[in-house]
Amino acid sequence: MSQFEPLSGTELTAWILESAERLAEIAATVGAQEPVPGCPPWTMRQLVSHVISGLSGWYPYNIAHGDRPTDLASAWVSQPELPRGNAERLRYLHHVAADFATLVDTIDLDAPCYVFQTRRIARGWVLRAATECAIHVQDAEAILGDPNPFTPERAATSIDETLRYMWHGALMFARNSGADRVPDSAIGIRSTDLGLAWRVTPAPDDFIVEHLGLDDLLPELSVIGDHPDLIQWLWGRSTSDRLQFHGDRSLIDAWNLSART
Repeated sequence: MSQFEPLSGTELTAWILESAERLAEIAATVGAQEPVPGCPPWTMRQLVSHVISGLSGWYPYNIAHGDRPTDLASAWVSQPELPRGNAERLRYLHHVAADFATLVDTIDLDAPCYVFQTRRIARGWVLRAATECAIHVQDAEAILGDPNPFTPERAATSIDETLRYMWHGALMFARNSGADRVPDSAIGIRSTDLGLAWRVTPAPDDFIVEHLGLDDLLPELSVIGDHPDLIQWLWGRSTSDRLQFHGDRSLIDAWNLSART
């Protein structure tokens, strides 16, 4: 693929439902107390609980209250109480994924909505839910061996969402905690196997994310590689030696906000 095409709402909910099914399958296989190396010190029970809390609380709350900047603390604790038994909890994971898919079907994804306290559209929260669920499935798959790579379309969506939404959300949390701002220089991300590239430029309290053509030059700070390695690096799961880093590595690492959340 050489042009970014965003996934539709139906494609995003299908991805979420598949992720919930796959996560429940792995959790039933490895057991509730199995450590998850990608999310230390979590066990599988905690990983499943985290995904459930997002689909049943965090994401629906932010969508429902998206007409204004939300109380993030209230959003975080808004999920219903989880079943205590492991088998019941896995069945509940299917239930909340289906409920979230139904919610997405009932809303206008292009309606104005605050996402991480900045005016965006409701689709932003659905993108965030889909990509987060998918990366946690890869966390679970890593227990069994190498994670299954995303399809090209889902990989492109994952990278775009991380740069466009998650980096902004992580910046907001960092600024709230008094952390330093990201570097002033732009950064480029190129997926060689997808034929796609992005330039992210800092702006006051936000970023400008642009898609680049195949012949466009990347900024001095850039990261180049195939999409499985890029996604793992963006999520702080790997510093992969298979990636090419150009420019000051300390500035590149400072840019990767997702790896620090």
